[in-house]
Amino acid sequence: MNTPFRFFSVVLTASLFVAAPVFAGEDAAGYFSTGSSKFDSGDYRGAIEEFTKVVELDPKAARAFDKRGNAKMKTGDRPGAIADFIKVIELVPQLADAFADGEKKHDGDEADGEDAPDLQQVAADDLHADYAFAFDNRGLLRYINGNYREAIKDFTAAIVLEPKFALPYKHRGYAKHDLQDYEGAIEDYSRAIRLDRKAGETYWDRGLAKEQAGDREGALEDFRKAAKLGQQSAIDRLGKLEAEGES
Repeated sequence: MNTPFRFFSVVLTASLFVAAPVFAGEDAAGYFSTGSSKFDSGDYRGAIEEFTKVVELDPKAARAFDKRGNAKMKTGDRPGAIADFIKVIELVPQLADAFADGEKKHDGDEADGEDAPDLQQVAADDLHADYAFAFDNRGLLRYINGNYREAIKDFTAAIVLEPKFALPYKHRGYAKHDLQDYEGAIEDYSRAIRLDRKAGETYWDRGLAKEQAGDREGALEDFRKAAKLGQQSAIDRLGKLEAEGES
């Protein structure tokens, strides 16, 4: 497989369950109650301390990870929050399964034929946008490990949760690109560009996909746009292709 050379940074950019969570032990339940009270009063750091005690006592306390993630978001600790939300996804399989195996299709352009969640399986109030970052980051980890098809499922989940979030489209394009689904990759890169027209890297990625799909003129057009936006790889590639065309 001819994997395209591209630059991208992996950054963790990274309420479910029942109303009365059940924990392993009375102490954990007590810490959760105290943490919830502190969260409601705006003492987010104090809440984090209490929820941390819960998960230390009960490592499967998904609700506590979720609440701690929300508290971390409030303090500006987005990487820590995303790590907690990813833990929730791992602990509550039905959340991920709702996206991966849902029978319903999304009506809008965002999912466009990809698997979308059966919202009957997960309460709408539980699907807050912060989970989009968690799915996107887990998808990146799967992508880096070469698990492209599972990565696509996570990127699709992120798109359904936050359809105006450009990165999951671009990242899903990476996975499709490496599966040699060039047309699918071009579609996703195009969606990302519609949401962020100043992302030179995405024009570069789409140009690579067009080039590998046999659309040389389309590739040149995208490389020119990427070069105009300062994307060095596109500048170099554009010069080489134009030199070849003149010879």
